[in-house]
Formats: sequence, C-alpha cells, structure tokens
Amino acid sequence: MGKTITSEIVVAYAQCPRKAYLLLYTNEQSLPHEYVRILEQRKIANQNAYLDTFRQEHTNVQTYSIAALRSGSDFLVDTTLQAGTFEAACGILTKVEMPSSLGEYSYEPSIFVGTHRVNKNQKLALFFVSHVLEQIQSTPPVVGRIVVMGSKPRKVKLENSGKTLIPLFEDLQEWTQAALPEPPLLTLNKHCPLCQFQRLCQAQAEREDNLSLLDRVTPKVIRRYEKKGIFTVKQLSYLYKPRRRKKRTKNPPPVLHKLELRALAIRTGKIYLQGLPELTRQPIELFLDIEGVPDEQYDYLIGLLVCEAGTCTHHFFWADTREDEGRIWQQFVEKANQYPDASIYHYGSYEPRSIAKLARRYETDGESLKSRLVNVNTYVYGKVYFPIRSNRLKDIGKFIGANWTSPDASGLQSLVWRHYWDETHDTQYQDLLVTYNQEDCQALKLLTDELSKIRHSADTLSEVDFADQPKRHATEVGKQIHSQFEAILKFAHTDYRRRKFISFQLVREERKQEGKQKAKKTQQRKKRKKHKPTQVVQVPQREFCRRCKGQCLRPSYRVSRRLIVDLILTENGIIKTITEYVGVQGYCPRCYRYSIPLEFTEYPRRQLYGHGFRAWFIYHRVALRLSYASIAELAEEQFGEKPSETSITNFMRRFALYYAKTEEIIIQHLLVLQRDFEMVLFCPS
Repeated sequence: MGKTITSEIVVAYAQCPRKAYLLLYTNEQSLPHEYVRILEQRKIANQNAYLDTFRQEHTNVQTYSIAALRSGSDFLVDTTLQAGTFEAACGILTKVEMPSSLGEYSYEPSIFVGTHRVNKNQKLALFFVSHVLEQIQSTPPVVGRIVVMGSKPRKVKLENSGKTLIPLFEDLQEWTQAALPEPPLLTLNKHCPLCQFQRLCQAQAEREDNLSLLDRVTPKVIRRYEKKGIFTVKQLSYLYKPRRRKKRTKNPPPVLHKLELRALAIRTGKIYLQGLPELTRQPIELFLDIEGVPDEQYDYLIGLLVCEAGTCTHHFFWADTREDEGRIWQQFVEKANQYPDASIYHYGSYEPRSIAKLARRYETDGESLKSRLVNVNTYVYGKVYFPIRSNRLKDIGKFIGANWTSPDASGLQSLVWRHYWDETHDTQYQDLLVTYNQEDCQALKLLTDELSKIRHSADTLSEVDFADQPKRHATEVGKQIHSQFEAILKFAHTDYRRRKFISFQLVREERKQEGKQKAKKTQQRKKRKKHKPTQVVQVPQREFCRRCKGQCLRPSYRVSRRLIVDLILTENGIIKTITEYVGVQGYCPRCYRYSIPLEFTEYPRRQLYGHGFRAWFIYHRVALRLSYASIAELAEEQFGEKPSETSITNFMRRFALYYAKTEEIIIQHLLVLQRDFEMVLFCPS
C-alpha cells in the first residue's frame, strides 16, 4: 500500500526533499526545535479560540463528515480531506454559490496558523488543501483563508496554485509508488535548525565531509562542483588558485566570497586575507545588538556596549510589552546621543533595518544614527576567511575566544525565551535574554579588536596568511637570495626593448600596421548593423491595466518601439520588409506602472526576425538539411542578414513549442483515420 501524502509532507519537501523522505520512510522520533512546537501549540490555541467565537456568530456549523458535505451545510469544521493518496487537514470549509459535483454549491478552505504573519510555507499548505478539495468537489476553489494570530483571516487567491504544486507532486508520487525509493542527496540548508532530523543529517554530513557544511552552498553549487569531480570540502580546498589582477583595470574588482578559499582555510587552520580590514578605531566606541520578534514586527531589547578608556559598560533597554517599544527607543537614542562622535558597530543587516523602522514608527530623526553605523560583517565578507564554515557571529566568536553562558544560545532560541517570558513573566527568561544580548555585544567587540590586530600585524602573525601572495618562509640565506632575484627582476623591466641600441624600424612598422588592421576588423565585426525601417506602423495603446483589472490606462510620454525584419511571399518571389512598430505606453494611476501596447507582447524585446523569416531558416534546416553556418551565410548573401548559429538553434526550439499543439492534432487525426480504416477493413460487409 502506498504512503499517504499530507500537508506536512508537501511543506517539508519544499523546505528540504530529504526531510520529506525521512518523514515518509524512517522511524526517527527526534523532536523539532522548541520554537516549532511553540508555534504548533499557538496554532491549536488560535483554532480553538476562533472556532468558539465562530460557533456563536453562525448557526449552521457542523463537524465534517461525508454526509454533512453532501447535505450542503454552510460551515464544516475539524475537517480531514482525503482523495487518493492525498490527505489534508483543514480548519473550516465555507459554502459558496459555485456549481460543483456536490450540487449548486462548493466549498472554500480556511486553515489556522500560530504566527501573526503569513509566510510562503503556510500558503503552500493552503494550496495543497485546495488541491485535495478540488479532487473531492471537482471544482477548484477560487479563494482560501489563513487565520493568523489575533486578527481577521487573510484571503489568498488560489488560481495559480497548480504551478506551485505540480513540480512537488512529481517526485512525491514516485516515492509513494516505490517500495523503498533512493533517498535524495544530503544538502544542509537554512531550515536545518528547525528540523527534527538536524542531528541525523549533520552527523552524516560530517562523515561525508559534505560540501553543504559550508555556508552559502546550494544544490546548484554542489552540482557545479560535482561535474568537476569535487565531492568533499577537503577536495574543494585544493581547487583554489591565486589570481593576478590585471594591470590595466582602474576600478577594484568586486568583493566575492570564494568557497575554495574558505575550504583551504579550514584544511590549513589559517586565516586567509583577500584584503586588509580597513577599520578605523576611535577612543569611544559603541557596540549595538537588538533583539526582536520578526513575526510580530517589534523589538523588545536594545543592548549597547559602551567602551571608553579601556572600560566597557553594557546598557540594556527592556520592553515588557509592545507598548513599551517607543520608550526603550527613546532611551536608546538619548544614550547614543551622549556620544555624538562615536561609531556604532553592529553585525549584519538587522540593526539598520530596525533603526529605520523605529525612527519611522516613532517619528524620530534616525539619519544621524544611521550615518554612524559600521557593519563589521562588510570587513569580513570576501576579505577575511577564518577557518570556520560560516561568517555567522556565533561561529567567528567561538573561534576567536568569545563565550556564551547558554550552550544553545542563538537568535532562534531567543524567540523561545521571549515566548516563555510573555507567558509567565519569570525573571529567569529576562536574565537569559539580557545575558545573551550582552555576550553578543562582547563578541562583536572581540571580533573588531581581532580585525584591527590583523590589519596592523598581518605580516608578523603566523596564523594569518595572504591568499594571493603567500608569505615566504625562508632562512637568512634564503632571504638574501630572494632579495637578489628581486633586484634582478627590477632591472629587467618591461620597456627594456624600447631602449635597446639595435632596432628594426621596418619590422616594427609592419607589426604596427598589422595591429591596426586587426583592430579595425574587430571594430567592424563588433559594430552592430543598423536597420532602416521600410514602413512604420502605429500601434494603439493598451486600454486596461494588467495588474489592476478594470483600471483604464492614461496616455504617457513613454513610447515603445519594435523593429521586425520579416519575409513576405509573393507571386514573383520573396520580399524582405523592415517594419517598425511604434506605440504609446499606458500609465496606470492606481499601481503607478507603465504597460506596453498589447500587440508588442507577440514580439519579445530582443526578437529581430519575424515569423516568416524564422520559417525560412527552419525550412533550410529541416527540408534542405543545411548546416547552421551555411544557412547563416545564405541569409547574408540573399538578404544581407547574418544571424548567429545560436539564434537559428533557438528558432528551432521555439518553433517546436509553437507547433506542438498542431502536431498533437495531426496525430489524433491520423489515429482516427487509422481506426476508421481498420473498422472498414475488418468489419464484415
């Protein structure tokens, strides 16, 4: 008997295919993170409270059953929908006037969640419920609802849910039909801290030295390395090669995170530098860390470590409730303004977003604070590679000697502590959060000191090395030899040829002329051919907005143009035409967007050749079996157009898609003719 696919399985597959596989085919009983269990408890409490009020406001509310479903009850609660191998739990089914296999009515689903905001996984769960409901009533619901904590249900449109679900169902249905399918490849990701199989997968990844142990390694990156024969972090470490910067480049190259260099740092245990961290220190410095609840969009703890004259003092501003957020914000601003010239160090992007949000919410001038912010992460990312697997502050802090009192201290665990504080107001949870915040500030201070130390003493520190110019470890004799070679290279400069006594002026002039001719040919080849249109067609403006349905568009100053080169068949031959389509873009006063004319959707922006010209290319390829190079040469001889061979390949692919429906109709017609012929041939007269 096949496995049952539930909402949990579908959501788990979207988060991590291996998690969905383990849920289906393993007996592992590990518990998920405590925060996940809290959300589940809040979901149940939210559902019970909402249904109690719902039953008081509505009369025809029944518990779900097949009989109640077919009798047409207005509301069905505590629903478990089953269709084939699919099973979905639904909080409420609401009756609407839309014909279905049940009668002149159908139902729309509502689910409950334990958060204050709707996320993509919750939408996916609602899409799955609507899919199972569609299998039962043979009519897809148009709208679904997600009941969040403490507010009205949020409506979600379900018209495009199939595009999201179909790719997930392909692998899941193959799994359910097989006895024991092959498990997906192990890939650690952002969801791992919440998963109940984290320890199992982490242990296996450690044994395999899996590439996903490194931060920012996605399945796409893993597949790219596997094509090169790289399967482990150790193998990846041997892939790094120092690159020389081109002398002619004026602008510095962009800062990129190199996974090979991080793997090399882990293997050798050294700190590698792509660039020195140019941190400017001051006598007075502030180190900031903010704790908040992103789901509820408020901050409850602002920690500030003030370091002055070798002494550091931690100040924290605590909010018991959401209403106290404005008070702690004002306290923080007053404290920070006591040191107007001090830089405010932070790590990551959360603090700048919170400051901007709080300044906007409480109508405070936050620009002065934002101008003082220094993101320490920008001095680490792509420049300093510590021998650890990620650039998270916890990982770097533990490497350089920072300590946290709680062994499971993390941003996720802080949400758990805050939840227990809201439930019990026990001071131990407040103490845990304040201590965690203080230790984060101290770890940030320690990291800043370490970066300053690296900047000033990188040449002498044995544990620090330069990525592109490794240090030379040699004896005194070796250093003397190196200095002598450097002197030789200094005198053997590149312009020595220009100062030689013997020169061959004629050869030099010939080479110069050859270089000019090559440059001229290259420039002519790169110069794009300009087409002059033989006719100009005015295209009418689009009437209604694509997003705001029913909203009339206004004429605007923007003009769209499309240049199409096409072929027209006549009695005497083929004529090449160059048509320029010109149309005014419409402006929507509701969504502030511009819409191109409707006719322009037939021609993509980069499409130059029309349908007739592309058909000419396809004919020479399919019917005459010419090579791509020959077709391009023939087009240049006859029409003065020379497309690339890649363009002709794309024409083949697009025409195959364009005529796929026609091919299907022809095949069906041939099958009908074959059936009629067999009936006439074999049926007795």
